[in-house]
Amino acid sequence: MRNKLFSIFAGLLFFVFVPAVNADEEDKLESIQIIRLAELTIQKITENKKIENFDKIISKCRGILIFPEIYEGGFFFGAKGGTGILLIRKSKNKFSGPFYFSIGGLSAGLQVGLKKGKVVMTIMTNRGLKSILKERVKFGVDIDAAVIDGVGYSAESTLRLADIYSFSDNTGLFLGGSLEGSYLQPRNDYNKALHGKKFSASEILNAKILNLASEELVDIISNIQSYNK
Repeated sequence: MRNKLFSIFAGLLFFVFVPAVNADEEDKLESIQIIRLAELTIQKITENKKIENFDKIISKCRGILIFPEIYEGGFFFGAKGGTGILLIRKSKNKFSGPFYFSIGGLSAGLQVGLKKGKVVMTIMTNRGLKSILKERVKFGVDIDAAVIDGVGYSAESTLRLADIYSFSDNTGLFLGGSLEGSYLQPRNDYNKALHGKKFSASEILNAKILNLASEELVDIISNIQSYNK
């Protein structure tokens, strides 16, 4: 009888804890996959001949947001969404991260089509970086749009200088779409899966860690910067 009760209890523990462990492991695998896709994304942007001075801009940036896949589509009403990573520069070839963010939004107006895009945002100033690190930041509200040599955003500033540049490589057609009205917010599930903890804005800003899974990505960025010498 005692053995039977023990078996039942052990079985209950299995069903309670194993799914949670599997879910955590799945999140970690997905978080690493996003890093691998980010490597391909930044290489794709670099190879795009229509994008000029990317190496010069990335060599001067304060941080880099990389979204391997942003899906956007609509018919009069539009929606977009995707998950990406943030690397913060600590010195010329040293970064901390990656920290995970989601981008999303809804919009109305003339919007017809479906588009999948790879997006790299270079954060050029501390002001832009601090704006990104808010719990939920909205383009066009927390960050004002300023188009300069591509798609730039000036964080809470009346100056026509961009704190953030956005570079994209898109497939498909979307009429009337833009980043205005989109929001950014942390993906704490992936942050916890990869690093074992969630991060506040100040912890992200002051962190010095670089997860080993990101070393190849940082090497790619360093090679891009070397073209600007």
